[in-house]
Amino acid sequence: MPKTVLPQNLAVSLQHLSEHDILRLEEALATELDRRGLTASKEKTKPQSKSVPYPILSQLTRSQIGLIRSSIQAGVKPAALSRQFGITRAQITAVLKAGT
Repeated sequence: MPKTVLPQNLAVSLQHLSEHDILRLEEALATELDRRGLTASKEKTKPQSKSVPYPILSQLTRSQIGLIRSSIQAGVKPAALSRQFGITRAQITAVLKAGT
């Protein structure tokens, strides 16, 4: 079987294709990946959720996050927040880092 040669800069070449051609290419690629028993790269490594950049924040509700931010802005010390609401200092730090 002869070797197929792709353009040197495939990404730029794809920019010149119409939407219809891109969709046809996507369908053909999916079919070929299935035939070969491969999966698309985006399915192999699922990126972490963008809405929760710090995993520790997933343990908090949006209300708690808002309360932490507003309390810190009002001058409440992190140690006092930790004691009063039963949250860890790590959670408070993660909220503050995510807010910047």
